[in-house]
Amino acid sequence: MAPIATVCEEQQTASSDVSSAAVPNGLDESPLTVSGHQAGRSIMPCVLSAPLVVTLVGLPCRGKSFAAHRIARHLNWRGESAKVFTVDEAATPETLKEILAHFQSGNNVAIIDGMHLTRQSRQAVSAFCSDTASHHILVEISCDDVEVTDNMERTLTFYEKRDKSTDWRHVIQEKVHRHLEEYEPCSAAEAPLIAVSASANPALHAVTARGIQGALQTVILGVLASPLIKEHVFYFTRHGESKFNMMGRIGGDSGLSERGAKYAERLAIACPAPKLIWTSELERTIATARAIPGARTALKELNEINAGICEGLTYEEIQERFPQEFAWRDQDKLKYRYPHGESYLDLLQRVDNVIQGLITASEVLVVSHQAVLRCIMAYFMGTTPEDVPYINVPLHTLLVVRSRGYEFEVEPIPLKVECVDTYRVQPQNCSPGRTDADALQTVPAHFDAPLPQVIN
Repeated sequence: MAPIATVCEEQQTASSDVSSAAVPNGLDESPLTVSGHQAGRSIMPCVLSAPLVVTLVGLPCRGKSFAAHRIARHLNWRGESAKVFTVDEAATPETLKEILAHFQSGNNVAIIDGMHLTRQSRQAVSAFCSDTASHHILVEISCDDVEVTDNMERTLTFYEKRDKSTDWRHVIQEKVHRHLEEYEPCSAAEAPLIAVSASANPALHAVTARGIQGALQTVILGVLASPLIKEHVFYFTRHGESKFNMMGRIGGDSGLSERGAKYAERLAIACPAPKLIWTSELERTIATARAIPGARTALKELNEINAGICEGLTYEEIQERFPQEFAWRDQDKLKYRYPHGESYLDLLQRVDNVIQGLITASEVLVVSHQAVLRCIMAYFMGTTPEDVPYINVPLHTLLVVRSRGYEFEVEPIPLKVECVDTYRVQPQNCSPGRTDADALQTVPAHFDAPLPQVIN
């Protein structure tokens, strides 16, 4: 992540004075120093590495908080360092000081979740970004009447659960009408803008953009381009136990074991009627979902991680043939790429389309593989990329994901069919010169070892 001090030298321009009226009160008491730059003297932020401030704009009950947290979740899942700063109406000098500290700590995205209804309130943030060599984009959200009504009812339900003594409907309606009169829509001269006309109906949801530049801002545009559906339920599972699982072999395209076939039968009972079924292209996932009725698609994005020269081998065989590769993978499982294969970083990129598809749908059953589901579950669990390779996604367990506002709740449901355990933690000794015993210390048991007792 780029610290705030990063400024592309070739983009530095002659500094121009910024009027003291544009500098937020409280920030001009002590100059902000950014790579030797003094407050009130603007320089161009680096297109590639400068931090980014995203300012939400819109009336109450338009879905701004939902959008802000959706953006943050997606960026953090991709390895950025984003944080939502929640304000009542507009960013205050204290908010901007917190954002400055956020950037100075090496983080690169700040999302201000507030109304920012006046040009003056937005200009204060723009002045801050100019003084700190940060990028600034506005995200202005409006809604159709159906969406506004739905948002108001959700807000009403939220507050009534916490305080039944207040007439929250009157409070919310009064707040909307009061702010309607002061609302000044964003103009072309203010800052780069993403304007969202939000609707749960994909045919009515519309997004326009002006001045957006760079990969990071383009990712945000892509996130907002999909309808902001607020209620989701998803079902995730690995395939039933395969013959390769029983033998401790990774990858390949083996069929289900007898216990794997039994799990497929129980899965059809536990998840009888999803609207969509997505599997990988491999036989063991297709067979697991075969008995479940519904529209289905086999997606290459859901195929298991490509183990390259290690495909079809056991961990013991990998240690015997490629001990240095085995050690390198243990040292950095996220970035390690199998020779002629893939890394977890590759997988995170590969399943991005799957995530984008999921957030526009609901009641989807995804049958995939351990490494791939780790990457997908990381999005819903808010897991940092470094921890993705060690998320435990056991066999013969249905993972039900439900939305709770802009958060997600994961419920694991074991279907109680005996199976091997394929979870391997990082061993203590990851050096290339380690002994075989150290390298294989955390390898899970398979067909030649006693299996744990599981209720049938």
